Amino acid sequence: MAFTRHEKEGVIYYTSPLFDKLGIPHFFASRIGGVSEGDFGSLNISTSRKNSDGKADSMQNVRENLRRGLSLIGKTELSACMMKQVHDVNVISAFPVCSQYFDGVSECEACDGIFCSHGDPIDTLCVKTADCVPILLYDLTHDVACALHAGWRGTVNGICGCAVRTLRAIYGQGEIVCAIGPCIHECCYEVDDKVLKAAIDGAEASGIPRNIAENCFPQRYTVDGQNKYRVSLPALNKMFLQAEGVREENISVCELCTCCAEDENGKIFFSHRASGGFSGTQMSVVALK
Repeated sequence: MAFTRHEKEGVIYYTSPLFDKLGIPHFFASRIGGVSEGDFGSLNISTSRKNSDGKADSMQNVRENLRRGLSLIGKTELSACMMKQVHDVNVISAFPVCSQYFDGVSECEACDGIFCSHGDPIDTLCVKTADCVPILLYDLTHDVACALHAGWRGTVNGICGCAVRTLRAIYGQGEIVCAIGPCIHECCYEVDDKVLKAAIDGAEASGIPRNIAENCFPQRYTVDGQNKYRVSLPALNKMFLQAEGVREENISVCELCTCCAEDENGKIFFSHRASGGFSGTQMSVVALK
Protein backbone atom coordinates (compact mmCIF):
# COMPACT_ATOMS: atom_id res chain seq x y z
CA MET A 1 0.00 0.00 0.00
CA ALA A 2 1.38 3.42 -0.98
CA PHE A 3 2.60 5.72 1.73
CA THR A 4 0.40 8.75 2.41
CA ARG A 5 1.52 12.25 1.44
CA HIS A 6 0.79 15.10 3.87
CA GLU A 7 1.49 18.82 4.02
CA LYS A 8 1.43 20.81 7.24
CA GLU A 9 2.73 24.35 7.71
CA GLY A 10 4.74 24.07 4.51
CA VAL A 11 6.39 20.75 5.41
CA ILE A 12 5.72 17.87 3.02
CA TYR A 13 6.04 14.43 4.58
CA TYR A 14 4.89 10.83 4.23
CA THR A 15 3.50 8.21 6.60
CA SER A 16 3.13 4.45 6.55
CA PRO A 17 -0.50 3.23 6.36
CA LEU A 18 0.48 0.35 8.65
CA PHE A 19 1.88 2.66 11.35
CA ASP A 20 -1.05 5.04 10.90
CA LYS A 21 -3.51 2.21 11.51
CA LEU A 22 -1.66 1.22 14.67
CA GLY A 23 -1.46 4.79 15.98
CA ILE A 24 2.34 4.95 15.98
CA PRO A 25 3.56 8.58 15.79
CA HIS A 26 6.00 8.84 12.90
CA PHE A 27 6.83 10.50 9.58
CA PHE A 28 9.28 10.47 6.69
CA ALA A 29 10.03 14.05 5.71
CA SER A 30 10.71 15.36 2.24
CA ARG A 31 13.31 18.06 1.61
CA ILE A 32 10.56 20.69 1.52
CA GLY A 33 9.49 23.07 4.27
CA GLY A 34 12.65 24.28 6.01
CA VAL A 35 14.86 27.37 6.25
CA SER A 36 18.14 26.16 4.72
CA GLU A 37 19.26 27.45 1.33
CA GLY A 38 21.24 26.41 -1.73
CA ASP A 39 22.35 22.77 -1.81
CA PHE A 40 20.70 22.34 1.60
CA GLY A 41 17.37 23.77 0.53
CA SER A 42 15.36 23.48 2.58
CA LEU A 43 14.50 21.00 5.39
CA ASN A 44 18.08 19.83 6.02
CA ILE A 45 19.04 18.33 9.39
CA SER A 46 22.75 17.69 8.86
CA THR A 47 25.58 19.93 10.07
CA SER A 48 28.30 17.61 8.71
CA ARG A 49 27.55 17.45 4.99
CA LYS A 50 29.27 20.03 2.75
CA ASN A 51 27.79 22.03 -0.11
CA SER A 52 29.48 22.69 -3.46
CA ASP A 53 31.43 25.53 -1.81
CA GLY A 54 32.79 23.20 0.87
CA LYS A 55 30.66 24.72 3.63
CA ALA A 56 28.26 23.07 6.10
CA ASP A 57 24.79 24.27 7.02
CA SER A 58 24.47 26.35 10.16
CA MET A 59 23.51 24.82 13.49
CA GLN A 60 20.77 27.45 13.74
CA ASN A 61 19.18 26.34 10.46
CA VAL A 62 19.36 22.65 11.35
CA ARG A 63 17.87 23.25 14.78
CA GLU A 64 14.94 25.14 13.28
CA ASN A 65 14.41 22.50 10.61
CA LEU A 66 14.36 19.75 13.22
CA ARG A 67 11.93 21.76 15.32
CA ARG A 68 9.58 22.04 12.33
CA GLY A 69 9.74 18.32 11.73
CA LEU A 70 9.27 17.24 15.33
CA SER A 71 6.32 19.58 15.71
CA LEU A 72 4.44 17.49 13.12
CA ILE A 73 3.91 14.86 15.83
CA GLY A 74 3.89 17.22 18.81
CA LYS A 75 7.47 16.53 19.91
CA THR A 76 10.49 18.74 20.70
CA GLU A 77 14.28 18.46 20.86
CA LEU A 78 14.02 18.06 24.65
CA SER A 79 13.00 14.40 24.29
CA ALA A 80 14.31 13.51 20.82
CA CYS A 81 17.57 11.82 19.83
CA MET A 82 19.69 11.82 16.66
CA MET A 83 22.76 9.70 15.84
CA LYS A 84 26.23 10.25 14.43
CA GLN A 85 25.68 7.69 11.69
CA VAL A 86 28.74 5.63 10.78
CA HIS A 87 27.49 2.85 8.44
CA ASP A 88 27.81 0.14 11.08
CA VAL A 89 25.30 -2.21 12.73
CA ASN A 90 25.45 -0.95 16.32
CA VAL A 91 21.97 -0.58 17.86
CA ILE A 92 21.99 1.10 21.28
CA SER A 93 19.74 2.78 23.83
CA ALA A 94 19.04 6.34 22.69
CA PHE A 95 21.28 9.10 24.10
CA PRO A 96 21.63 12.14 24.28
CA VAL A 97 18.64 14.42 23.68
CA CYS A 98 18.98 16.75 20.69
CA SER A 99 18.98 19.89 22.84
CA GLN A 100 22.20 18.72 24.51
CA TYR A 101 23.80 18.27 21.10
CA PHE A 102 22.72 21.67 19.82
CA ASP A 103 23.85 23.36 23.04
CA GLY A 104 27.27 21.71 22.83
CA VAL A 105 26.77 19.72 26.03
CA SER A 106 27.13 16.26 24.47
CA GLU A 107 28.01 14.69 21.13
CA CYS A 108 25.62 12.37 19.32
CA GLU A 109 26.44 8.69 19.77
CA ALA A 110 28.30 6.99 16.89
CA CYS A 111 25.86 4.27 15.81
CA ASP A 112 23.24 3.45 13.21
CA GLY A 113 20.40 2.28 15.42
CA ILE A 114 18.73 3.64 18.55
CA PHE A 115 15.77 2.51 20.63
CA CYS A 116 13.71 3.77 23.56
CA SER A 117 10.83 2.68 25.78
CA HIS A 118 8.50 4.28 28.30
CA GLY A 119 10.39 5.56 31.33
CA ASP A 120 13.41 6.63 29.27
CA PRO A 121 14.27 10.36 29.04
CA ILE A 122 13.94 10.05 25.26
CA ASP A 123 10.67 9.19 23.51
CA THR A 124 11.42 10.27 19.93
CA LEU A 125 14.04 8.93 17.50
CA CYS A 126 15.43 10.59 14.35
CA VAL A 127 17.27 9.20 11.32
CA LYS A 128 19.11 11.26 8.68
CA THR A 129 19.23 10.01 5.07
CA ALA A 130 19.95 11.20 1.53
CA ASP A 131 19.57 7.87 -0.37
CA CYS A 132 20.26 5.40 2.45
CA VAL A 133 17.33 3.55 4.00
CA PRO A 134 15.45 4.95 7.03
CA ILE A 135 13.87 2.05 8.91
CA LEU A 136 11.42 2.52 11.77
CA LEU A 137 10.53 -0.39 14.06
CA TYR A 138 7.98 -0.68 16.83
CA ASP A 139 7.56 -3.49 19.34
CA LEU A 140 3.82 -3.48 19.93
CA THR A 141 4.02 -5.90 22.85
CA HIS A 142 6.43 -3.86 24.96
CA ASP A 143 5.95 -0.35 23.51
CA VAL A 144 9.50 0.05 22.23
CA ALA A 145 10.47 2.32 19.34
CA CYS A 146 13.58 1.79 17.24
CA ALA A 147 15.09 3.77 14.36
CA LEU A 148 17.77 2.53 11.95
CA HIS A 149 20.00 4.03 9.27
CA ALA A 150 20.92 1.46 6.63
CA GLY A 151 23.33 2.20 3.82
CA TRP A 152 24.41 -0.71 1.66
CA ARG A 153 27.01 -1.78 4.24
CA GLY A 154 24.59 -1.71 7.15
CA THR A 155 22.00 -3.45 5.02
CA VAL A 156 24.14 -6.40 3.89
CA ASN A 157 25.66 -6.76 7.36
CA GLY A 158 22.14 -7.23 8.71
CA ILE A 159 21.42 -4.18 10.84
CA CYS A 160 17.72 -5.10 10.75
CA GLY A 161 18.43 -8.52 12.21
CA CYS A 162 20.75 -6.97 14.82
CA ALA A 163 17.98 -4.58 15.86
CA VAL A 164 15.35 -7.30 16.24
CA ARG A 165 17.71 -9.51 18.24
CA THR A 166 18.73 -6.58 20.47
CA LEU A 167 15.15 -5.66 21.28
CA ARG A 168 14.24 -9.26 22.05
CA ALA A 169 17.31 -9.74 24.25
CA ILE A 170 16.34 -6.71 26.36
CA TYR A 171 12.54 -6.73 26.31
CA GLY A 172 11.63 -10.31 25.39
CA GLN A 173 9.72 -11.75 22.47
CA GLY A 174 7.23 -9.30 21.01
CA GLU A 175 5.28 -8.43 17.89
CA ILE A 176 7.41 -6.10 15.81
CA VAL A 177 6.19 -3.93 12.96
CA CYS A 178 8.37 -2.04 10.51
CA ALA A 179 8.14 0.89 8.10
CA ILE A 180 10.89 1.14 5.47
CA GLY A 181 10.97 4.70 4.22
CA PRO A 182 11.99 6.52 1.03
CA CYS A 183 15.45 5.60 -0.23
CA ILE A 184 17.27 5.05 -3.49
CA HIS A 185 15.64 2.20 -5.41
CA GLU A 186 16.86 -0.21 -8.07
CA CYS A 187 15.77 2.20 -10.80
CA CYS A 188 18.72 4.42 -9.85
CA TYR A 189 21.08 2.32 -7.73
CA GLU A 190 23.86 0.58 -9.65
CA VAL A 191 26.39 -1.53 -7.72
CA ASP A 192 29.20 -3.97 -8.46
CA ASP A 193 30.34 -7.47 -7.56
CA LYS A 194 31.53 -6.31 -4.13
CA VAL A 195 28.01 -5.45 -3.02
CA LEU A 196 26.48 -8.62 -4.47
CA LYS A 197 29.07 -10.80 -2.71
CA ALA A 198 28.60 -8.93 0.59
CA ALA A 199 24.83 -9.40 0.37
CA ILE A 200 25.16 -13.13 -0.30
CA ASP A 201 27.70 -13.52 2.52
CA GLY A 202 25.46 -11.60 4.93
CA ALA A 203 22.44 -13.66 3.97
CA GLU A 204 24.21 -16.98 4.37
CA ALA A 205 25.58 -15.88 7.76
CA SER A 206 21.96 -15.37 8.82
CA GLY A 207 20.83 -18.72 7.47
CA ILE A 208 19.16 -17.20 4.41
CA PRO A 209 19.48 -19.15 1.13
CA ARG A 210 21.73 -17.53 -1.46
CA ASN A 211 18.99 -17.31 -4.08
CA ILE A 212 16.81 -15.11 -1.87
CA ALA A 213 19.61 -12.54 -1.63
CA GLU A 214 20.30 -12.80 -5.36
CA ASN A 215 16.63 -12.05 -6.08
CA CYS A 216 17.15 -8.60 -4.50
CA PHE A 217 19.38 -7.75 -7.50
CA PRO A 218 16.75 -7.74 -10.27
CA GLN A 219 18.94 -6.44 -13.12
CA ARG A 220 22.40 -7.62 -14.20
CA TYR A 221 24.53 -6.29 -17.07
CA THR A 222 28.10 -5.45 -18.08
CA VAL A 223 29.69 -2.03 -18.43
CA ASP A 224 33.23 -1.81 -19.88
CA GLY A 225 33.78 -5.46 -19.00
CA GLN A 226 32.67 -4.99 -15.38
CA ASN A 227 29.64 -6.73 -13.85
CA LYS A 228 26.99 -4.28 -12.72
CA TYR A 229 23.74 -4.81 -10.84
CA ARG A 230 20.62 -2.92 -9.83
CA VAL A 231 19.83 -3.66 -6.18
CA SER A 232 16.74 -3.18 -4.03
CA LEU A 233 17.91 -2.10 -0.58
CA PRO A 234 14.34 -2.31 0.80
CA ALA A 235 14.09 -5.94 -0.39
CA LEU A 236 17.39 -6.83 1.29
CA ASN A 237 16.35 -5.25 4.57
CA LYS A 238 12.96 -6.95 4.38
CA MET A 239 14.78 -10.25 3.82
CA PHE A 240 16.75 -9.85 7.05
CA LEU A 241 13.62 -8.85 9.00
CA GLN A 242 11.71 -11.89 7.81
CA ALA A 243 14.67 -14.11 8.68
CA GLU A 244 14.18 -12.97 12.29
CA GLY A 245 10.50 -13.86 12.20
CA VAL A 246 8.97 -10.46 11.45
CA ARG A 247 5.84 -11.27 9.45
CA GLU A 248 5.49 -9.92 5.92
CA GLU A 249 2.18 -8.24 6.76
CA ASN A 250 4.01 -6.34 9.52
CA ILE A 251 6.43 -4.72 7.07
CA SER A 252 5.46 -1.70 4.97
CA VAL A 253 7.75 -0.35 2.24
CA CYS A 254 7.70 3.08 0.61
CA GLU A 255 8.10 2.85 -3.15
CA LEU A 256 9.36 6.42 -3.61
CA CYS A 257 12.95 6.69 -4.84
CA THR A 258 14.94 9.52 -3.26
CA CYS A 259 17.08 9.84 -6.38
CA CYS A 260 14.38 10.36 -9.01
CA ALA A 261 11.01 11.07 -7.33
CA GLU A 262 9.60 14.44 -8.40
CA ASP A 263 6.41 16.43 -8.05
CA GLU A 264 5.27 19.79 -9.40
CA ASN A 265 7.98 21.50 -7.31
CA GLY A 266 10.83 19.33 -8.60
CA LYS A 267 12.86 16.84 -6.57
CA ILE A 268 10.99 15.64 -3.49
CA PHE A 269 13.96 14.37 -1.49
CA PHE A 270 17.62 15.04 -0.86
CA SER A 271 19.74 12.59 -2.85
CA HIS A 272 23.49 12.13 -2.53
CA ARG A 273 23.65 10.44 -5.93
CA ALA A 274 21.38 12.82 -7.84
CA SER A 275 23.17 15.89 -6.44
CA GLY A 276 26.68 14.61 -7.12
CA GLY A 277 27.35 14.50 -3.38
CA PHE A 278 26.17 18.01 -2.50
CA SER A 279 22.90 17.84 -0.60
CA GLY A 280 21.32 18.01 2.79
CA THR A 281 19.65 15.12 4.57
CA GLN A 282 15.98 14.58 5.34
CA MET A 283 14.64 13.27 8.63
CA SER A 284 12.60 10.22 9.45
CA VAL A 285 11.09 10.07 12.93
CA VAL A 286 9.30 7.58 15.19
CA ALA A 287 8.00 8.20 18.72
CA LEU A 288 6.46 6.19 21.51
CA LYS A 289 2.68 5.98 21.58
